[in-house]
Amino acid sequence: MATEIERKFLIKLPSEDFFADKKARRRHIVQTYLTSDDAGERRVRRIEESGTISYVYTEKFPIENTKISRIENEREIDREEYERLLSDAYSELTKVRYTFPIESHVIEIDVYPHYIGGEALDGLAVMEIELTSEDEKFEIPDEIEVLRELTGTREFSNKVLAKKIKCDK
Repeated sequence: MATEIERKFLIKLPSEDFFADKKARRRHIVQTYLTSDDAGERRVRRIEESGTISYVYTEKFPIENTKISRIENEREIDREEYERLLSDAYSELTKVRYTFPIESHVIEIDVYPHYIGGEALDGLAVMEIELTSEDEKFEIPDEIEVLRELTGTREFSNKVLAKKIKCDK
């Protein structure tokens, strides 16, 4: 079991040149949420990067008295298990994730198709920074325009965005 500690921000979508300058990894992700019997969240991901496809199963559980940290169990799975787990699917979303290092941190910027959030996501993206402690300091690159912090809110969570899309699995 690992603890995920992250801060989230709604940002203006940086240019493709910005991502190229940062030598950002670009991955196309199909993230499918699965039914769950407890307070946790289960999902599978199909991740495509440079023509290679991988699959990941994740479980997340809230931690009392914090909006920043969660328990996260994650493991790579094969295509057969991925396809079997899709029988429990109830919602799904697609996104492009750009990942690059800044000092001792990794920044992830998720770009969603406009249709998911309508005008709410036009020209915008969600940035996440994983931390090692809840009070850890970090720098946001000057080129990134932060509109507001999303940490602890549900409005632009992947799970909420996915619920806006009908899942036909």
